Amino acid sequence: MNRIEYKQFKEVFYEDICDNGLKVVVWHKPLFKSTSCLFGTPFGSFDLQQKTDNDEYYRFKSGIAHFLEHKLFESEEGDILSKFSELGANVNAFTSYQETAYYFNTSDEDIETPLNLLMDFVQDLSITEESVEKEKGIITQELMMYLQNPDSRLYFESFKSMYHTNPLKEDIGGSPESVALITKEELEECYNLNYHPANMTLIIVTPMDPERIFKIVKENQSKKSFDKFNGITRLYSKEPEYVVEEIKEINMDISETKCSLGIKLPVIKTSDEERVKKDWALNFSLEAYFSSMNPKYQNWLDEKKITPYFNVMEDIGREHSFILFTDNHENPKEFKDFVLKELNSFKNTYISEKDLKTLKNRTLGQLLRGFNNLESISVGYFRDSINGVSSFSSLNIVQNLSVDDCMNEIKDLDFSNNSLTIIKSSSNWKLIT
Repeated sequence: MNRIEYKQFKEVFYEDICDNGLKVVVWHKPLFKSTSCLFGTPFGSFDLQQKTDNDEYYRFKSGIAHFLEHKLFESEEGDILSKFSELGANVNAFTSYQETAYYFNTSDEDIETPLNLLMDFVQDLSITEESVEKEKGIITQELMMYLQNPDSRLYFESFKSMYHTNPLKEDIGGSPESVALITKEELEECYNLNYHPANMTLIIVTPMDPERIFKIVKENQSKKSFDKFNGITRLYSKEPEYVVEEIKEINMDISETKCSLGIKLPVIKTSDEERVKKDWALNFSLEAYFSSMNPKYQNWLDEKKITPYFNVMEDIGREHSFILFTDNHENPKEFKDFVLKELNSFKNTYISEKDLKTLKNRTLGQLLRGFNNLESISVGYFRDSINGVSSFSSLNIVQNLSVDDCMNEIKDLDFSNNSLTIIKSSSNWKLIT
């Protein structure tokens, strides 16, 4: 059991590895009254192509990670949700681009029973052909619900317009067509490959004695047997630099036109720590320029260049990099021209020391407050481990970020690879030429 302490932040956690390779983390919070447990695998919607260390290649259908999340809540012994409820624990799960996680929270001192239940149901996939076919209908209904939501649809269509092969272009849940083609055999193959203990992490945030927690976990794992783990690598197809479509229009039953301008940036091949630093530098620079921190922002609103729904997000990942502007705007072409014009000014506008300090302090406060939230700790630790940078490294990166770091990140950006996505009311829909 390895004890790790960050005295500056008064945080202590313990790490250990079970004989079967399962990584166990106990984050000790002695003043807390509740416990949160998360059991996760770094398998998400990005994992459509994989290779094992012994060169076995796998290709999965879009949405299979989400499908597995649904199926694992089935058990021959009864309803998993009801079992946790009877124990006074709230259980849930999520699938994202890079991970699938199952977790519960409880204020009960009997942590052993729900913790064993969590490990047991996640490590036992029991499915039938009939149950798989039934689940397809449930998932398809869920997907159609998101497609009928104009905000969700805008983001989904934006990524489809930008990316040719990158899994960002696929909905996390897949499509009705891909879900319909998933088989029981594929689910089982995918599960055996990605839910091996050596590929998973169990994180317990608790006031309980860490040694007691490790004992519970190791006793549970010692009773189970697993095949040898061969390691897994996520594969990506080559992604062109140019976008799929420069303009896309969708008509829906909505009252206000929604639009997005996606800027597809070149993928940055660098270390994880340097990538996170670049991500924060771009984030802070965009926030300082395209928000009320900029004195011009109110003029943009008054002149109807933007609306109060205006938003900008960015992401620098290992295999993607983009900026996405969204708004409710009646003239999407004018919105695009405005954003591109301001982006050119943005490249030559230094973020001020004052603004950078404000953004850094705000972010550091949010990161530090996360250490007072059970789920923020467990989810944050898990995602950080996948991204290759710890929460404490991120804190140091933010603390040490300089104006020069921000300007070095934006000065050479190329905004020419862009895509305008429009969702318009079906009553006034017409093709833009």
